[in-house]
Amino acid sequence: MPKRKCYSEMTTAQLREATREYDREWTGPGLPGRPLTAADRALHRKARGRPMVSKGAKVVPVSIERELLTQADAFAHRHKLKRSEMVAQGLRLVMANRA
Repeated sequence: MPKRKCYSEMTTAQLREATREYDREWTGPGLPGRPLTAADRALHRKARGRPMVSKGAKVVPVSIERELLTQADAFAHRHKLKRSEMVAQGLRLVMANRA
């Protein structure tokens, strides 16, 4: 069996030939799987978008000194944290120390 070229390396004619099977409409028999049930559809609708953490999140514009932000971003990158995770941990730490 000859090795197939990558789509990005094909000419327009070769690409048209290689993908011809996808031009026809796929209906009825031949479709894989089964139709979704009402419960499955509801589950998929619910799963759209980003997962909610706790009670969700709110975008809060905050001013931070540029140098501090640069240092915080570098720290977050080194420790594989997101900036928002670092801010949330910092806020919890300050609130715990002052309680």
